[in-house]
Amino acid sequence: MHTKDIAIIGGGIAGLTLAICLKGSRFKCHIFEKNPEFSEIGVAISLFPNALRVLKQLGLLPEVVGIGSAITRIFMKTDDGRILAQTEPRYQLPALGMLRTDLYAILLKHAEATFYPNHTLESFESTGDGKVKLTFNNGDSRMFDALIGADGINSVVRQGIMNDGKPVFRGYNMWRGIAASNSEIHYASESYGKGKRVGIVPLPDGRYGWWATSNEKFMADDEPEGTKPKLQRLFGYWHHPISELIAKSDYIVKDSLSDRIPVRGWSRGNCTLIGDAAHPTTPNLGQGGCLAIEGAYLLGEIMRKYGITDTAFQLYESIQFPRAKSIVDDSLMLGKMGQWENSVAVFLRNMAMAVAPQSITLKVIDKYFLQDVTSLKI
Repeated sequence: MHTKDIAIIGGGIAGLTLAICLKGSRFKCHIFEKNPEFSEIGVAISLFPNALRVLKQLGLLPEVVGIGSAITRIFMKTDDGRILAQTEPRYQLPALGMLRTDLYAILLKHAEATFYPNHTLESFESTGDGKVKLTFNNGDSRMFDALIGADGINSVVRQGIMNDGKPVFRGYNMWRGIAASNSEIHYASESYGKGKRVGIVPLPDGRYGWWATSNEKFMADDEPEGTKPKLQRLFGYWHHPISELIAKSDYIVKDSLSDRIPVRGWSRGNCTLIGDAAHPTTPNLGQGGCLAIEGAYLLGEIMRKYGITDTAFQLYESIQFPRAKSIVDDSLMLGKMGQWENSVAVFLRNMAMAVAPQSITLKVIDKYFLQDVTSLKI
């Protein structure tokens, strides 16, 4: 059969995973990235068993395990360090903390594609012969057999397909960093205050990834106080080693937490969306990257079996949408509870965590961790 040229807009986790999933097929991938190079920011990411099943199927599991640190226990704490709850997930595959840059390097190495840096998509249109014409802001114009939008929460492809406006800001901002510590924590944790939270994830070589949230206006400026002084004011009195990790972080990234209300309509003709372009979620479940990997695998398998017809892309959406909606909705709810400021609400939230049996917690996370997209019959 004739080779089909597929344009993937966005060289992130979703786009690269799709290119890996289509290796050895009749589809030739072309990945366009708006930045001058294909790279990722140096912060932490968690991968859970549902994503690792895909990477195992793709033959990447040994490499990914080699760059990760196992998360064998998860603690929920108050800001002064009192333990509210703990969970010890036990699955056939581990939960891992790792650097996004390390995961990205593995995906980039294995992706089979032609890469185009410095290409920001300006517009696209379907042509009468079943092709899609892409125009970039550098003047480049190209024709493809299909278009996959993997260009994130502010996706240009999504606007061309759905035109549903801007993402929804959820009322709090997040800082993320990486730091070494001699504390030897060896577990993940999430600590709760009033309108603020801090999470810690173990990484290899005695390092830890951390994130902190605070209720603020959209992209509130840390100046003139400065990021580290501000974070020490907000979190310096929290339990060890939070202050130490903030102080030792050379590079801190700040984002405003946004998502989109889950709606159908990702696909139109020979164009569709994956990853954050389709289903952006707040990071409260640590499932954003995992869901992107799942979706890329599902779409790749459907393309292999059914091609790049509108029917094929609608099938992908019909399978992926319910799971994505569940994760987006659950993450939004958990984020709202985590950011409560009212003293009574905070007390009740903490008490609920403290009295819930570990078996109930494990049953809840089974919903996310036990998903095996590689076993779906499509």
